[in-house]
Amino acid sequence: MILKKQPHLFTLKGCGIFYFLIFILAGCSQGSSVKETRILMDTFCEISCYSPDRDKAVRAIGEAFKEMQRIEIVFSKFDENSEVSKINKIAGLENIKVSEEAFRLTERSIYYSRISDGAFDITVVPLMEIWGFVRKHKSIPDKDDIENALKSVGYKNIELDSKKLSMRFLNKDTKIDFGGIAKGYAVDRAKDVLVLNGIKNGLVNLGGNIFALGSAPGKKDWKIGVHDPRNKGKLLYSFELTDSAISTSGNYERFFEIGGKRYSHIINPLTGEPCQGIISVTVALDSAEGADALSTAIFVMGAEKGLILAKSIKGIKVLMLKEDGEIISYP
Repeated sequence: MILKKQPHLFTLKGCGIFYFLIFILAGCSQGSSVKETRILMDTFCEISCYSPDRDKAVRAIGEAFKEMQRIEIVFSKFDENSEVSKINKIAGLENIKVSEEAFRLTERSIYYSRISDGAFDITVVPLMEIWGFVRKHKSIPDKDDIENALKSVGYKNIELDSKKLSMRFLNKDTKIDFGGIAKGYAVDRAKDVLVLNGIKNGLVNLGGNIFALGSAPGKKDWKIGVHDPRNKGKLLYSFELTDSAISTSGNYERFFEIGGKRYSHIINPLTGEPCQGIISVTVALDSAEGADALSTAIFVMGAEKGLILAKSIKGIKVLMLKEDGEIISYP
């Protein structure tokens, strides 16, 4: 559904997704709120819980953060001792046995690659490197560099052995980065920890990857608003969520400009070029991991192909903001 046209503007370098809570009075039957914010995975993470037992909520939040910190250690590309770093050092040379957690997340990443025809791909690292998104200095690579990097990019370069829980890369220069799915995975795991600790209502927000657990106090759901990255005070759309997640991918958070042209940090792994045509894609789904991966996939695929993918996913909701100002929602 096409909602409306908006002027073509680029004004905001910030997070394009936010949630607004229903404030509760003390003594509400669903209990008081407990909220804590920390820095995780190079972004802000906030967990809010609503429970009659404040001590239980505090403990649950602490356990949820502990789980997310554990996941960060496993999947961090910045820590040379992380499992992902070890995989990238060895898998291009020989088989490496990995944890079941890393193996299963790789499997699921490949699933998202397959259904998106390669638009989502954890092997995009060589392209990110030549465009300078893994260092401070950004540059426009020449075509030969892009073509050379593309040889090592592609999920089909990952060979998995489910019996041995091992993997290897068919190209020695292939590297993986779970940046497009790990935050969503961490949010899902944090939500699971809250539930195991008896929390029925709350929010986990990791850099705009949000899981809405239960409902807002006194309400039937959570209202999650998406604002216009070109106009900070303007609400584009409102999602009503219960036990589901939402994630946004956009070109307004990380980019560089050369010669007046903006280059998005989201690289198309099929062409080797930064994506164009879309400003942001927001996906709501029953899992934060799925919303995280699919928001990236649809962003890369563009409006037409992205909508075809969306229509094949049960229960998905999508909001797209195009560079020409057109806003598209599904369903």
